[in-house]
Formats: sequence, structure tokens, C-alpha cells
Amino acid sequence: MGGSSDTGAARVDELISELRMLRDARGVSYRELAARVTEQRIDAGANPAAARVPHTTISDAFRLGRRRLNAGLVAEIVEALGEDPAAVALWRARVAAAVAAGSSAAPEPRLETPTPEQPVPASDGLSWGRLVALIVAGVLLNSTGKFVNPLLGDVFFFDMVGTALVAILGGPWAAAAVGVVFIVVELLKGQVVAAVFSVTMVSAGLVWGFGATRFRLAATLPRFLALSAFVAVVTSSIAVPITVFYLGGSTDRGLDGLRDLVIGMTGVHTEVAISIVNATISLIDKVIVGAIAYGVAVLVRRALRPAPRLGA
Repeated sequence: MGGSSDTGAARVDELISELRMLRDARGVSYRELAARVTEQRIDAGANPAAARVPHTTISDAFRLGRRRLNAGLVAEIVEALGEDPAAVALWRARVAAAVAAGSSAAPEPRLETPTPEQPVPASDGLSWGRLVALIVAGVLLNSTGKFVNPLLGDVFFFDMVGTALVAILGGPWAAAAVGVVFIVVELLKGQVVAAVFSVTMVSAGLVWGFGATRFRLAATLPRFLALSAFVAVVTSSIAVPITVFYLGGSTDRGLDGLRDLVIGMTGVHTEVAISIVNATISLIDKVIVGAIAYGVAVLVRRALRPAPRLGA
């Protein structure tokens, strides 16, 4: 009897450890998880008042040392973390099997004091080490894009793949930090114009990040591409005034040729031509960048996802 109980408790702890790793990979806080689970229940037809789940209930599901675990709640949590229906069903079955293995155990005492997380999270689930590594990786990816773009005619930008990736994996503030670091680096290099335009990275990081974490717009590729299109509108609304008022309408890039082409074909004012060109190129650029970042994020999450146990 004791052996069965110990086995069941050990299996529950294993599942909770995997669940912690999954949440850590997604970078979602307990409060955000609670909001997502509540939203899922409402979408399924539950009464809003009855659907609400406290964040303490969610955090309690991640507490090690439990003998029992609610399979339905775990399934809801896993779904809220972006897993597909097959993975959700597998989690539900594994939790039910683990609880059944320890069903002969004595009732678990209710602990009101939550067990502290390990390690101390830096930003809604990511450790400080992972957060810093993620931001550095984002800066390097953006730098790669700025290097490749001139080789392609210097028309597009391709300088925000890292920002979009960090937004998906680390959230809005980590993504905005990528832009801030980029501004500092450009200023240290004496590239004032590049530093001014890097302000768009900060705004893009916030929009991508809040869209991905708060509104779940990174749950599918079409949603994230739509979000990326909105990012293009936001960044273009910042870049156009900088181009017109700070640079006098000339960027010394391939965009100037497109600007002149639009003026020659339509006869519109320079400011209008700049707006048309920037908005169009930005839209194409951000959608491509969003698709690349989404694909990389999927690969990273798969690499961080715990491997399923044989016989589970």
C-alpha cells in the first residue's frame, strides 16, 4: 500500500516538474494563466462568474509534494500554454493515471503557504539567466538582419526578427529591452540616425509582446502574422515622421528610389510618397519577419519541451 502511494506521488511530482518546465518555456505568469483558463471556460459556454479561476489555484497546481492533482485543471493549463489538442489529451490521461496509482494514499493536508518557486523568476517565469540570454540572442538576430539587408538592395529592413522572437518567448518588456540595447549600441558606435530609428524596435517589441502574451496572438501563425501587420502600421507611423522631419525626406537607402518612382507615377507630394513606400515595405517586411520569428519560436519550444516518458 505504501509502495503504491509513493509511486503515485513520485509520478505526480514528475508531471508537475514537466509542467513547470513547460510554463518556464512559455514565460507565462500564474495570473496570466488564470486569465487564459477563465477565457477558455467562457468560450466553452461557462458562466463568466463561475468560470473565474484564482491565480492561487493555478499556482497550487505547480506545487511539488502533492499526492493528488486535478487532471481537468492541468489539461486547461496545458491548453492555455498553447499545446495542441492531442498533447492536452495526453496530459489529462497521464495525470489521471498518476493520481490513480496513488489513490490509496491518505488525504493530502491542505497547505495554505505556497512553496516558493525555484529559481527566482526574472520576468513571469523566465530565470534571469535565460532572460539575459534571450535578449542578447534577440540583439544578435537583429544585427544579422541589418547586415544582410544591404546585400538585398537596402530596400527592406529585416532588423526585427530577434525582437519578434523575444516577444513570443519572453514577453513585451524583454522584447522592448532588445530595442533599448540596440539604441545604446548604435549611440556608442556614433550612429545617431540608426539609434533614432531603433526607437521603432522598442514600440514593435511592446506591440508584439503584449499581443503574444496577453491576447494569445502567437497561438497560431495566421494570428501572429496579423499582429505583425499591425506592428508594421505602428512602426511606420513612427518612421515616417522621423524620415520627413529629421532626415528631410531622404534615407540614403533603396527606399529613396521607390519614393521617387511613386512621385513620378502619381505626382503626389514627397511626404505622401514617403508614407506610401514606408507603409508598403514595412508591411511586407514585418510579415516576413513575423513568419521567421514564429518558426524559430516553434523550434525553440520543441527543444525545451520535456520528452514524453515511455509507458506514460
